[in-house]
Amino acid sequence: MSLFKLKDTKNIKTIKNEIILEVLKKRGISDDYLYYMLNANVNDLEDPFNLENMEQAVDLIIKNIKERKSILIHGDYDADGITSLALLYRALSYVYDKTKIIPYIPNRFSEGYGFSENSIILAKETNSKLIITVDCGITGINEVKKAIEENIDVIITDHHEPLNILPQASYIIHPKISPKYNFKQLTGVGVTYKLILALYKKLNINLNRLLWDLDLVALGTIADMGDLIYENRILVKYGLEVLKKSKKAGIKAIKSIAGIKNKISPWHISFIIAPRINAAGRISDPIYSFKLLTSKEGKEVQKLSKILDELNRKRQEEQRKIFKLALMQAKEKLNNYVLVLSGYGWHEGVIGIVASKICEKFNRPTIIITKLGELSKGSCRSIEGFHIQKALMELSYLLEEFGGHKLAAGFTIRTENIEKFEKEIEQIARRELKEYQLKKVYNYELELKPSDINEQFIIDYPKLHPFGIGNEHFVFLHRNLKVISLEKSKSKLEIEFSNGKHRFKSKIFNPDEEWLRIKEREIIDLIFSFTDTFIGENKFNIKALKFSK
Repeated sequence: MSLFKLKDTKNIKTIKNEIILEVLKKRGISDDYLYYMLNANVNDLEDPFNLENMEQAVDLIIKNIKERKSILIHGDYDADGITSLALLYRALSYVYDKTKIIPYIPNRFSEGYGFSENSIILAKETNSKLIITVDCGITGINEVKKAIEENIDVIITDHHEPLNILPQASYIIHPKISPKYNFKQLTGVGVTYKLILALYKKLNINLNRLLWDLDLVALGTIADMGDLIYENRILVKYGLEVLKKSKKAGIKAIKSIAGIKNKISPWHISFIIAPRINAAGRISDPIYSFKLLTSKEGKEVQKLSKILDELNRKRQEEQRKIFKLALMQAKEKLNNYVLVLSGYGWHEGVIGIVASKICEKFNRPTIIITKLGELSKGSCRSIEGFHIQKALMELSYLLEEFGGHKLAAGFTIRTENIEKFEKEIEQIARRELKEYQLKKVYNYELELKPSDINEQFIIDYPKLHPFGIGNEHFVFLHRNLKVISLEKSKSKLEIEFSNGKHRFKSKIFNPDEEWLRIKEREIIDLIFSFTDTFIGENKFNIKALKFSK
């Protein structure tokens, strides 16, 4: 049975193409889930009151509104946290005096991730008797205790991995600790959306208004690498539609400066919009991004979008510099199961991106540490089979603080403990991983023949949008493709192929020497995946190639 039942069964979509159905079967997609996947809409989202403590949390918010008390809302400095904060700020501003809503985002460099004591100080200064966290707080045991001692209520909304001990907050809203809530993989902005949905229902506000904020939900969900299944899929699918025609001045401005026009997909969020939203928190002040998403004034958002664009360029420069240094270290440690790479003064705002790139290149859990004196900060990215947050929990005695997910996490460590940490996490990885899991293997789901990409395929494939984590583009093997044309440079290779019936285009950035050996009229075999623009433009991403004999 499907996780949820559909409320609307009119105009049902189906898949008829045999190739697509075969791939879905190989992926283990049941008929029930495919039915849900193709036809679910926002009306099929699970009741927000199924989340533990939701009723009481909403009542507490309404109580503070009726008593005209200030409410402090505490976010995080990444795109998921910023969109969560902007979403909650917009919603509370609609039902309450916005001068009494105090937004707070901690500084990455001086405060670090999570619920910050500085927000408690601000709550006292503004006479706020309620703090609501979004996308953080589940590990803030000491901070919550301090707030409660100051007679300040705390509602935590979060999605990060909880520790064995939960903070003694007034109420915690978290899908992973809510037995009655079916979908456990909401991102921070998804949980925030559910809080607002419950609040609007309780106040009898027309829910259609909230649909126009699904652009923020899609942005945060994709930026935080949420699996595009079940509820996340619905939120992103409809959020992308809103994003195309968003009325928000800030969304329009960031799309304009990034050169995004009509088409918009998860790719545009991951590689164009989210990096600009994240750039402020990575190397400057995240308040720029928050203001961009909440301001209605045209001149201000134009200025803010230019600031974010420039910060993103600076972030890219820092990233290239650190990547080069980390890569040199990584090549000397390829016998290790975990790559722990460190340097003095590496910009802590970009080490997470570098960790992702090293992890992807060598298919090993990667930890990048910047040494900042007595204390150092680390950012982790992992592979399937190695739960990095659980590994950090096992090594908590070496860490000052930590938090994160299965595949991504962060921590603070005393610099003197780095060497011991590296040895210990290597032992954990060797216990948890098998050697074959570290080998980069390019699997494909099906071998294609020229006739397989037919009219029905072109009709059915777009029905599976949006593609992303949890619903990846199909990966195929296609033999005997002929190189029709190519353009080479040091940073990019553009190729056009033919299978005798169709022509395909692809771009390879920073190509290895193997790619540069390709010549026109050469016959090659490719493992590739389609892209969001495949239909209509015949573009795909090359995963691996083999020169045909």
